[in-house]
Amino acid sequence: MPDDAFGQMVLDFHRDDLAERPRYRRDDGDLTEAHLAGYFEPPSEWHPIEQRLLSDVTGRVLDAGCGVGRHALALQERGHSVLAVDRSPGAVAVASERGVTDAVVGDLRRPPGNGFDTVVALGKQLGLGSSLADLRATLSELAAVTRPGGRLVADVDTLDRADPETGAAHLAQPGVAYRTFRIEYDRLAGRGPT
Repeated sequence: MPDDAFGQMVLDFHRDDLAERPRYRRDDGDLTEAHLAGYFEPPSEWHPIEQRLLSDVTGRVLDAGCGVGRHALALQERGHSVLAVDRSPGAVAVASERGVTDAVVGDLRRPPGNGFDTVVALGKQLGLGSSLADLRATLSELAAVTRPGGRLVADVDTLDRADPETGAAHLAQPGVAYRTFRIEYDRLAGRGPT
């Protein structure tokens, strides 16, 4: 899976076949071990805010940036029709193996389908844009595939929720900023999911 470090990492984790310990490298040089179990947690173990956000979902759903399908699975179990989309072929394979009935490779900035009642973009998907203009364009594209009166259920990280240990470097640089991290796994490196 060339250029899909995230996908290869979660696929190997799901199949209990990790080649090495995956890591996240931030743009400030901080290197931490990736905690992959969190991508697979059941809803009962999610943060209360995340649980509350999914209670706002109605009707037909686009899970934009579905990753391994944790939100899509929970929504399917609640009776929603869900189209789960992610740019990572490996993550989509995991979502399908876990039981997501309609998981496809695609770009949340050019979402497939239309007529959605709710767009779910959890896991800080809206932070993937490289600029405010890119965020505006992404939101416009998501609005275009959403029915009138539909809703967007999304999250962003705020510094008050940041881990005090790892968030400290970001606190020292207040204001709007472009920050990146890369996933390093099995000699692959790729941009992270958030």
